Amino acid sequence: MKTLLVFLFLAVLALAQAPRGADQKEKKNPRLGFSEANGAVAFVDTDIFDEQKYIETIGADTAAVKAKRAAHEDALMREFMDGFNQEKECDGIILLGKGDNKPDFGLQIVIDSHDTPGQKTVWNWVLKDMSKDRILPPGLYIDSGKDAARGICHAVWANTDPARFKKPIS
Repeated sequence: MKTLLVFLFLAVLALAQAPRGADQKEKKNPRLGFSEANGAVAFVDTDIFDEQKYIETIGADTAAVKAKRAAHEDALMREFMDGFNQEKECDGIILLGKGDNKPDFGLQIVIDSHDTPGQKTVWNWVLKDMSKDRILPPGLYIDSGKDAARGICHAVWANTDPARFKKPIS
């Protein structure tokens, strides 16, 4: 009798730990990562990039402009990250850093005119669905890092969980 009870207890434990069926499978949080492709960096400030390329073509020392570009891109990255962390739209999306993890979506962001006097800053982004190997419609002419984060997160959710944005009909 004791052996039967022990066997039943172990069977119940094994069933409780068995993998769930496909219909009970939990949804995986989408993973977003910056991706460099075809020599294009994942996050670029075009104003300083253009200045750097000009200095390289005339053969002058580029050390100062490279440091300036790194500082500008770092500040713009912080603006994007602050927006990503503040936006409710981004809740549940995992933003990957460098490492072995593969993202579900690759991201490139290009910022133009952020330090050009008299011009409005423009954030443009390109998002690639890695599982389908396709580029999603780009986000163009966005005013800030926070707006870019909101648009990027909306596009990720629209492609992973479209029901998330359906509103009940009243």
